[in-house]
Amino acid sequence: MRTNFILVLLGVLFLSASAWAQTDPGRGPGPQGGQPGPDQPVRPRIPTLVPRAAESPAQQTPAPPQAPRPPFTLTPQEEAQVDAVLKQWEERNCQLKTFDCQFKRWTYDVVFGPPNRPKFVEIGVIKFATPDRGLFRLDKEEKNGKEVPIDNARAEHWLCDGKSVWEYVPSQKKVKEHKLPPELRGKAIANSPLPFLFGAEAQRLKQRYFIRLVPPDVQSRIWLEAYPRFQGDAANFHHAIFIITAQGMSPYALRLVQPNGKDYTVYQFFDIVPNDRWRMFQGDPFRVFTPLGWQMIPDDSPPPAQQVPPQARRPAGDYRR
Repeated sequence: MRTNFILVLLGVLFLSASAWAQTDPGRGPGPQGGQPGPDQPVRPRIPTLVPRAAESPAQQTPAPPQAPRPPFTLTPQEEAQVDAVLKQWEERNCQLKTFDCQFKRWTYDVVFGPPNRPKFVEIGVIKFATPDRGLFRLDKEEKNGKEVPIDNARAEHWLCDGKSVWEYVPSQKKVKEHKLPPELRGKAIANSPLPFLFGAEAQRLKQRYFIRLVPPDVQSRIWLEAYPRFQGDAANFHHAIFIITAQGMSPYALRLVQPNGKDYTVYQFFDIVPNDRWRMFQGDPFRVFTPLGWQMIPDDSPPPAQQVPPQARRPAGDYRR
């Protein structure tokens, strides 16, 4: 679960890095280890246990899962409109080299909390530099209409230097390393569970997600709705809605619905600075450091060559013990 959560945060970070125009705060758009990768079709989250296979090796390999049915059907005209938006999106993002912004995050607990009132409202910062360095940090939270320093129990601080994701845990005073597998370094970070925008090609996005345009709340914005096609992505979110400014194709907000299909989180981005030419004089924001009195915990997991090869991992739908 920790690995997938890290990659989802990376996806949010790189998604945010695609925002090109400053936006004002306002209303937003409303697994554990061994989890099948994003190349496995979606299967039910609580499937029926599969009986043990027979002794024959050929029978021990379960049949490949069927591809999921689309949650909606597009007309040829609607398909062409989606293609046009994704293509403009891709071309716009190719120009991005560095990125800084603040964001506001609303967390809604529909199951156990008031459905129309956020359980948490938090404010943070995102920084990014191509191809795979980034920073995600929650600094403040709103309580009783005022911004106050965020409680250590809810603080989040992630830093990616291209080879590892470093997790800062104030409640434990520890800096934990999580190594990135080679296939997610460099431009390949777009293959993380939440790529959506930055670095992802329009064609690849359509291969991984069912995507459609939905009516916007105002005519100056474009709304895109995406559902996962594969189990690796479905384990992280049920569906997502992106809001893009029609002028300049700038991401405005993201609504991420949790796998239960009810709880959701809204991100909105503001104070955006793309391609800051003065960054080199401001120090390296992606330098890993250990605060005074903290402990650094390196990731001593085996190198990639010693890890279990993909073809030997448990396939999707294999629930033998």
